[in-house]
Amino acid sequence: MPRLLAFLKPHRKLVIALVLVNFFLSAMLIVAPLVIKAIVDDVIGARRLELLLPYLALLLLVTGARAAATYFYSYGQNALGQLVMTDVRAALYRKLLVLPYSFYDKEQTGRLMSRVSSDVESTRIFLSQILVESLNHATTIVLATIALFEQSIVLALLAAGPMVASGLAMYFAHRRLSEPWALQHQLFAKMSATLQDSLAGVKVVKAFAQEAQEERKFMATVAEVRDGSLRINDLWNRRWAVIGSIGRFMQLLMIGVGGYMVMGGSLTLGALVAAISLSLLLLGAVNALGTQLNAFSQTATASVRIFELLDEPVTIRSPARPQRLDGELRGEIEFEQVSFSYPTSRANTLQDINLRIPAGSSLAVVGATGSGKSTLVHLIGRFYDPTAGRVLVDGRDVRTLDLAELRRQIGMVAQDALLFSATIAENIAFGRPDAPREAIERAAKLAQAHDFIVKLPDGYDTKIGERGIGLSGGQRQRIAIARAILLDPRILILDDSMSAVDAETEKLLQAAIRTVMQGRTTILIAHRLSTVEQADHIIVLRGGRIVEQGTHVELARSSGYYRHVLEMQRMSAAETMSEALPITPQVVGV
Repeated sequence: MPRLLAFLKPHRKLVIALVLVNFFLSAMLIVAPLVIKAIVDDVIGARRLELLLPYLALLLLVTGARAAATYFYSYGQNALGQLVMTDVRAALYRKLLVLPYSFYDKEQTGRLMSRVSSDVESTRIFLSQILVESLNHATTIVLATIALFEQSIVLALLAAGPMVASGLAMYFAHRRLSEPWALQHQLFAKMSATLQDSLAGVKVVKAFAQEAQEERKFMATVAEVRDGSLRINDLWNRRWAVIGSIGRFMQLLMIGVGGYMVMGGSLTLGALVAAISLSLLLLGAVNALGTQLNAFSQTATASVRIFELLDEPVTIRSPARPQRLDGELRGEIEFEQVSFSYPTSRANTLQDINLRIPAGSSLAVVGATGSGKSTLVHLIGRFYDPTAGRVLVDGRDVRTLDLAELRRQIGMVAQDALLFSATIAENIAFGRPDAPREAIERAAKLAQAHDFIVKLPDGYDTKIGERGIGLSGGQRQRIAIARAILLDPRILILDDSMSAVDAETEKLLQAAIRTVMQGRTTILIAHRLSTVEQADHIIVLRGGRIVEQGTHVELARSSGYYRHVLEMQRMSAAETMSEALPITPQVVGV
């Protein structure tokens, strides 16, 4: 709870103002019954009609003051809620940005979105409404109790018992609901994750005609959320039926005893009216405080989930005193006895990798799916840290370098080219938002993307859909390559970046990449061996180990995996060519 309240600290002036306004509203609530008592005793009972208008004017003034204070309170409460919600979401988003790849390997996007949306909304309600209003109700209880004792000690004691019973019942109802609310938040996160997965894979769903199955899966989670809400409401309403009846019995008791005291002359009629009004205020405040406890059960669970995310350890971060690169990065990369395993796997993905890539040279990495190719290059930019061994750049362990400085020197193009919902120019300039249009177009031309971009309705200002919807796979990859080229990195990593382009575009890209590679350390990961033939050095990974290495000519002469794949791809190309040749009909002589 203290950590949650810390979000109020930057807005303490507004919180203090709301507390003062709340105190004023509570005081005005107590004033009204006292004025009514004076009207009953001093005006009606004493038949002093000249006092009626002043008392009515006082009631009107109290009502107007409450209306004005209520407006300022509502406005300030909403402002506080929005400010707090912005701060919490910003803190969560900053945390999500610094968490390592390993965190996202185990988390679903839908569950994370649930924390940033529904959990933050629950926190906003608690900090801006429940907390301040609970203080208001507590103030009302204190003031109303004092005023009630001033009217009649007997009636005040009669009201105290039911009030205490009602408060205790509310407290135990709150404790009973804590666990169901925790389960409900988990169910809501599950529903969000199911929806996100379904929408992200909607093309696959349609391609396999599985709309009905996905609908059943989503409706099952929706039904769980619905049943959970109904179960919570049932638990609360059953307890509220008992709690609410306590107040009605109290009113009957006070009317009976108070009426007897009025007829006996030990209590004035005005005091009885004021006492009953104050008891109703007191009962309303106690019940409202209990309702806030129910809402607190919901919020407490949400805040726990928020702080679970905020407390998630950041295992990969810049060192406190990072080593600085002396001048421009040369781009020499070295792996020393590097091994790596994912947290979810017992086996090593990489095992005892020893490799040196001279600055400005090119390395091709070949191997079957799952052999560790992508993992190898992810270690260079510290997206993961090796389980054992070291990765060096220009002779420095990457763990001693500033992360941002290191990653700005690396241009990476992944197999699944991720584009943002923005213009094509903004996507290309993502790494250099201040890049001039001329530089953007020059990078696009090198990536063989300029020709198709200028044919689009708005050219470089064409806005593309989420994840590049509206572009072909090859077009998305060429834009991603242009994005890496514009960054002008010393190290260029192409992770099977030509898998979605046709043969003609591949040749154009190969020529462009050869130009871009000049003076840069380049790592090529490819399944098509035609892409890696010009690399200075080639390694073959199998089971996380380097099993072959050499130039294209050397490996083509060997009898290993590389030569086997090369022959298979040549046979496949020959078959494709023969199928593409026109069939000439034979002329049979008569």
